Amino acid sequence: MEDFIIEEFTSYKVFLLSGLDDVATIHIQIPSGTAVFRFMKSDRITNSVESKNGKNLYKVHASAHQYPHFIDLMRNEGPLFFFYDFKENVSYITTSQEPVGEGEGLMA
Repeated sequence: MEDFIIEEFTSYKVFLLSGLDDVATIHIQIPSGTAVFRFMKSDRITNSVESKNGKNLYKVHASAHQYPHFIDLMRNEGPLFFFYDFKENVSYITTSQEPVGEGEGLMA
């Protein structure tokens, strides 16, 4: 097994929460399973991976103030990829390589 995965995803589902320490969660379906980003008001919890029936559940925790940045990236960029480092339990989403000055929605 490699020390990390990087897999493309094409859709996501958002849950806005109330009355909990979580502000929101974002669920992403990827080939190896499901990634759940939890945006927390309190101190960050260590990321983890659970395996069941050949699929992984990636539990990723982030600060609540990062939520708008994740949503902005998912709404406005593509293709997008989920990354998880199994040794360090570090995770992120990323775009593909893009040209400088690409411009979003510029008219000719």
